[in-house]
Amino acid sequence: MQAESRSLLTDIFAGRVNGGKNLRYINGNVLTGTLVKPNGFLGAHATSLTVIPEGDDQHEFLGFIMPRTDQYSANRSYFSWLCGNKEYTLDARIKGGERHMIMSGEYDKVFPMSIFPEYLIKAIIAGDIDRMEALGIYEVAPEDFAVCEFVDSSKLELQRIVRQGLDMLRKEMC
Repeated sequence: MQAESRSLLTDIFAGRVNGGKNLRYINGNVLTGTLVKPNGFLGAHATSLTVIPEGDDQHEFLGFIMPRTDQYSANRSYFSWLCGNKEYTLDARIKGGERHMIMSGEYDKVFPMSIFPEYLIKAIIAGDIDRMEALGIYEVAPEDFAVCEFVDSSKLELQRIVRQGLDMLRKEMC
């Protein structure tokens, strides 16, 4: 029996990651990777490891009401867009709670294909298989919605929703 070679993440991160802050370790990239523990193992198909701050050590007075010039917003909610090209320190905070789905066309600006992503998401949530098929669910993968999930002002887990829709279709076919 051949010995299994596994890489311990603490060995990989030693000397490369500064401790002190609460960090999020991701097996893969920030948009489509999976959360791992720092003392876990490297995934079999991992091509990258990402470490970002959790952001849970920051407490903001008055939350979203404060005008911000140092934080990124894809939909210009903060005044930072007035400052021109600027580098931002992003963290894992969602900055907001559960919201209803807002039909604003923001997915269309970043979606890589020419389908109607907002309507597809609504059809998946409703469980309308005929509408999902008509809107092109067979042409998408959950990863296609990664950037949409990043810019989504509703803070929905779009990749999870698309995965559920595809699983629903697979179950329907069997």
